[in-house]
Amino acid sequence: MGGSQNYRLMERDIQVILDVYKHRYLSVSQIMALRFESIQTARRRLRALTASGHLQGFTAPGISERIYHLTSHGAKTVASYLELPLGSLKWGKGTKAPKDYYFLKHFLKSNDFRIMLTKACEISDSGIKLLGYIPEYYGEKTNSGGVVKYIRDFVCDIYDPAKLIPHTPDGVFALERNGKSALFFLEMDRGTEALTNPEKGFLKCLQFYLNYWVGDKYQRYGEDFNCEPFRAFRTLFVTTSQVRVDNMRQAATSISIHSPQVKRFMWLTADGNLTHDTIFQPVWQSVDATDDDHYGIG
Repeated sequence: MGGSQNYRLMERDIQVILDVYKHRYLSVSQIMALRFESIQTARRRLRALTASGHLQGFTAPGISERIYHLTSHGAKTVASYLELPLGSLKWGKGTKAPKDYYFLKHFLKSNDFRIMLTKACEISDSGIKLLGYIPEYYGEKTNSGGVVKYIRDFVCDIYDPAKLIPHTPDGVFALERNGKSALFFLEMDRGTEALTNPEKGFLKCLQFYLNYWVGDKYQRYGEDFNCEPFRAFRTLFVTTSQVRVDNMRQAATSISIHSPQVKRFMWLTADGNLTHDTIFQPVWQSVDATDDDHYGIG
């Protein structure tokens, strides 16, 4: 990667580099939402950071915006700023434009949610704090070059203990208000998978969380977010439309669990309902189709 290694960084430039490091891939509008007042200013600074060798931009089919990821030089800047060894960063020299653009769209949608959540906490007038956010891709590299994802977990089916249900959420985060913390799992539904197969997609995901609820494995995140044990957790499904929400709620009626009340802690909404102003508002419905209430995560 070329560029001017002597480019003098401003504080906001460093924050942009850190944002791209934390989110792995960010579009121009996502970077603007985090740091800038206008798209023109964002583009100008991103051109400078690309020219200086800190960031690399690329385009992808079906995505109208340019997308950025960190370079080796950018990673060194992050390590220096955080006063950490370069090898301790959860970043690899192989970071580049992904070939799976379907995956990339899903990834950017997850980042949209994370950014909305971050901004919502920044402007919250009720004292809601984001204790931390762990993305799906976070993990340790294996000797074979793979990655063991940190938030991937397994549960036993309470009706068939010999059956293991594996799952990796799209994100895990914790919020705090008035000294009380709450744990959340994020699921971004693409709206393309059938809702009738209990062995894959939404129904398999739902079975994982319903069985996860029974044990206490989710308490491991208390150490990550430096908080007291959680009373429970909530799973948030963000999907493509209200029609899809209704269909998912109907499909959930086919899943049996020891306590029907548990389904009321799995919440859904359409992504069109979400902004940093509304994300904490009662725009969420439980997967229990008999539950007519709307819920707020704040």
